This record gives sequence, C-alpha cells and structure tokens, in this order.
Amino acid sequence: MKPKYMTEEGMNEGIARMLTAPRDLALAGAAVIESSPPLKQASDAHRKLFAKYRKDLKRVLDDAVQWWDHRTEAFKEELGNAKQARMANWREFPAGPVSDPYCVAVIRKYWLACDALNAQVSPAVAPESFLLQWVLDEGDMATAELLSAMPYWPVGLDADGAWT
Repeated sequence: MKPKYMTEEGMNEGIARMLTAPRDLALAGAAVIESSPPLKQASDAHRKLFAKYRKDLKRVLDDAVQWWDHRTEAFKEELGNAKQARMANWREFPAGPVSDPYCVAVIRKYWLACDALNAQVSPAVAPESFLLQWVLDEGDMATAELLSAMPYWPVGLDADGAWT
C-alpha cells in the first residue's frame, strides 16, 4: 500500500512510535501491558468493544479525511500549487486528518474504555494494541497511516498512575 498522506518511512516510524509510547510513562506509574493477545484470542468483551471502536473511528475518519481534503483544495486555490497546499495544511495541523477533534475524542474514549475493561476481564489488552496494532493486524493500512500521524496518544496519568 502506498501511503496517501505521508511517506512509507514516516508512516512506519509513526506506527512504531505510537505502539511504544506508553512505555515512556512506566516510570511515572503507568500500568503498561507488555504483551497483548491478538484480536482473535482476546476476550469477547474486548472484541465487541473493538467492533464499536472501528465503527465509530470509521465514521469520524471519513468526515476528517473529507475536511482535510477540502482544506488542501482551498490552500491549492490560494497558493496555486498542490505540494505547497499539502505542506500548508500539515503546518497548521501536524497530525493530518486525525487532528480533527472528533477523531481525538474517539481515540481517547476507546483508550479509556479498553483500560477500564482490562480491570474486569482477562487477558488484558494494551490500549495502544487495541487502537492500532489490531487495526494493522486486520490489514487496514489506510487507517493505520492516519493514526500513525498522531504525535502522542490523547491521554494522561493522574497522581495514582491511572489513565485519564
């Protein structure tokens, strides 16, 4: 698959960054799950939650990509050059289409939902695996490319090391 929004190298670097990013917070008390089951071996509850995530994510990504494309076209009309238009759009929104606040909200919602579910059923699934690795495992590289542009997961830690 040829990436639409970035280079293949940039996409692969972004995927690697996003899948390892939570480990950076382990020293701050984050509960980091070192190994997650593949989707087919996850609990029924995790698989059902993932199906909801994919449906919600597709809806917001479709809108975000359309928003992004309209912005790029507007910049092209203003600047007269497709490459300059793309660069202007990326300068304003460095995470590309997933800069859309609805995308950020869905990703955050399902990170926290996965984390909460982990307290109820096992095996536990790392939220980053749930949000991105399982998308990769399904072969949805178009979605993986969009997610790989995020500079960080839109979550934080409270004083007790719980995801917020």
